[in-house]
Amino acid sequence: MQGGTLQDQQWMARALSLARRGEIGTAPNPRVGCILVRKGREIAHGWHARVGEAHAEAAALDAISPNQSPVGATAYVTLEPCSHHGRTPPCSDALISAGISRCVVGTTDPNPIISGRGLDRMRNAGIEVTLMDTFPEGRWLNRRFLSSMERDRPWIVLKCAVSADGFMDPPRRHGKKGSLSITSPALRRLTHRWRAEEGAILVGSGTVITDDPELNVREAEGPDPLRIVMDLRGRTTPMAKAYGPSSPTLVLGGPADLPPHVSRLSPGQGNGFSDLMDALQQRDVRSVLVEGGADTLHGFLEAELWDELRICRSSQSVGGGLAAPEWPNEDTALLRGHHPFGSDTVEYRVHKQSAEWVGMAFPPTLSIPLP
Repeated sequence: MQGGTLQDQQWMARALSLARRGEIGTAPNPRVGCILVRKGREIAHGWHARVGEAHAEAAALDAISPNQSPVGATAYVTLEPCSHHGRTPPCSDALISAGISRCVVGTTDPNPIISGRGLDRMRNAGIEVTLMDTFPEGRWLNRRFLSSMERDRPWIVLKCAVSADGFMDPPRRHGKKGSLSITSPALRRLTHRWRAEEGAILVGSGTVITDDPELNVREAEGPDPLRIVMDLRGRTTPMAKAYGPSSPTLVLGGPADLPPHVSRLSPGQGNGFSDLMDALQQRDVRSVLVEGGADTLHGFLEAELWDELRICRSSQSVGGGLAAPEWPNEDTALLRGHHPFGSDTVEYRVHKQSAEWVGMAFPPTLSIPLP
């Protein structure tokens, strides 16, 4: 983190830690933290906790105690304060009205209805504005939002559970259906938290036919993601759990007679990825967790349409079944860490081009709680 004084950088690091508290429930908005400092001391702080609720700046202003005043204070904000009326009033106006004399901003907001306008509005009101030269930590935190704004597609996370002998689905006898677990219950709970962190969860038709998954968040707290089924050949049945009424579902292709609450996207040419990305952009879906199966994961890998790769490796062998895809080499898939998780391990990789785009060659590793 560069730009501003050393003290500015220290306060911005604190604001970033606040922004991280908005991990779940803020999408499609970015994660933002704000600290108000007067005469070298913090007088209040806030973060954007949930979509539709107060932005970080408003939350910080609301938190000021009666014996404190924001007049003449400095606001440290991880992302440019907004300048438009959305679900909430403009944050730049709120800072101006409060009498803030200086605002240190981590990075500009790439949203075209905001970009630079919040900074200009504050400058025109007489507020001294300092923009950090680089703020890669803040870009990494908001990689989902920034990907949508700057690359016109969601951030794509590939996830796969793999046995010690390299299989992602154990042998099935007599056509047995349903999900067969490879990793521990504790790691499955973690993957449900991952579902809550992303805007959508995607599987192929084979997974729907074999596992009949619900594709929701059951073993963690957080909202259910948009369910996406890739079924270009219409192989699935409209009675599948993924088409149930509990959560929204988008189907690329799909069978006839889908329930009315399910949205259908007609596939165009090729693998349908381009049509799907366009549809998700229109729906403000900032990120997608791809959970399989093997052909679907292979398709995303072959198309180079992925940003993170999370391989949940079991310590147990299954002796056969459905083999996991061949993963990219380390030149493309930068290894960020092996995270022990009980008897299992999470192997975490980031696409090299994604790491370079977000602004740092080696982005931070995952934050994974102890099992």
